[in-house]
Amino acid sequence: MKSPLQKVEYDDSVDALYIYASKGKVHKTIKLNSRVLFDVNKKGTIVGIEVLDASKPWKMPQTSKLKVLA
Repeated sequence: MKSPLQKVEYDDSVDALYIYASKGKVHKTIKLNSRVLFDVNKKGTIVGIEVLDASKPWKMPQTSKLKVLA
């Protein structure tokens, strides 16, 4: 099975990482938190993921609060 990942770009001038997840036109952007934004198409499929302050360390949530979706 081919990975849906299309391309990854990092812009060091603004410290932002963009992951192109699939081809398609962005319909809207969903803000997950202050650092992570999801671009989705009209069907709700993720087109891209933007990570702001990408070079800064991540605070990981407690694993008991994580929910795995399959």
